[in-house]
Amino acid sequence: MEKEFLQKLAEAYQKYDASIIADCLADDMHYASMWVFHEMTSKEEYMNYLEGKLQTLKRHGVRIEFAIVKGGMHENALLVTNQQDPEGGCFGFVADFNKEGKVCMLNITIRDFF
Repeated sequence: MEKEFLQKLAEAYQKYDASIIADCLADDMHYASMWVFHEMTSKEEYMNYLEGKLQTLKRHGVRIEFAIVKGGMHENALLVTNQQDPEGGCFGFVADFNKEGKVCMLNITIRDFF
């Protein structure tokens, strides 16, 4: 479940298509970034954010590459390996799931917190 979701998240970024992960998210999911104070608290809010972000990346021709890696606190994490980014390989995504198998928490964080 975790690995499959992370693969879909990478695909969404690579195809600039947020809809790829829509069915994987709980309606009351949260999204947090250690670089942003505001935590998003719904699927709708996160999807609006992600759609805008992906369109901006597409407009600027930004290609992001990922690798699924083993974590300590999470079995798997989605590591950003994009060499265009000076922090490439230093951060990525981890996800927590509810009992229905939907993402209830998505974090973008430094590799130390995987």
